[in-house]
Amino acid sequence: MIVPHFSQNPYLIEGPALISFSGGRTSGMMLWKILEAHGWKLPDDVHVTFANTGKEREETLRFVHECGSRWAVKIHWLEYRRRERNAPWEDGFTEVGYNSASRNGEPFADLIQRKKYLPNPVTRFCTIELKIRVMRNFAKAQGWKNWKNVVGLRRDEMNRVFKAIERNENGTDPWQTVMPMASAPPHSLTEKDVIQFWSEQPFDLDLKQYEGNCDMCFLKGRSTKMRLERDNPGMADWWVQMEETCPATNQVGAQFRSDETVKEIQSAAINSPLLPGIEDEPFEGCDFLCA
Repeated sequence: MIVPHFSQNPYLIEGPALISFSGGRTSGMMLWKILEAHGWKLPDDVHVTFANTGKEREETLRFVHECGSRWAVKIHWLEYRRRERNAPWEDGFTEVGYNSASRNGEPFADLIQRKKYLPNPVTRFCTIELKIRVMRNFAKAQGWKNWKNVVGLRRDEMNRVFKAIERNENGTDPWQTVMPMASAPPHSLTEKDVIQFWSEQPFDLDLKQYEGNCDMCFLKGRSTKMRLERDNPGMADWWVQMEETCPATNQVGAQFRSDETVKEIQSAAINSPLLPGIEDEPFEGCDFLCA
């Protein structure tokens, strides 16, 4: 399996294509490089999409809005809506903006109500339904049967790059995943390049590396979630409510993780002193899907 070699600038994207903007630094830099390659005007059949779950950090929403405003690019803010079988593709999402975007987990809570159980590290239907399928529905609503999905995977994330290439080869999806940041040198980029890029910009995502876009994502380590709750008292409240009110049909005591409830993590954060110098556990998510 070989990473594709590009004879031209891989940031020159031919449509139909979606540029998946997660709201993170990596995909933000990728968007900048694509705009630069196109002379700051994208083709009519290349759209930038940001899927909001309602649990994105406010800093993320401001960052997405600022990228769109400063770079004069239209970013389609999409949110999940229930779509019945054979209904129009437009029923599967709604388009919002910075001011009207959900901020209290409404799309996520609606999905949980429909599924009647909680997502977890094994069954991550939140990523699938709230992001991947929302963007698929948007693409289908444009009348596209097949398209490119441009994602921010870097050259130092080769495990995920290879998985995406394998999925492309299997023809599993109606889209082909394109990863310009993982292309052959000199166009390929690493996390170090991303950090350097944003250090030179007049604005940045106002989040530390461990914080991530989804505030209390269940993929984050215990110590990270405790630190987030200490720094932002009440951040865990929504997640506690989902566990306590989830209309689970086959679960006794619904939990996002089997090892501990969010309420227990919240209580530990309140009752345990902060221990300086303790490293945060690694975040198991990824920028272009759910980070």
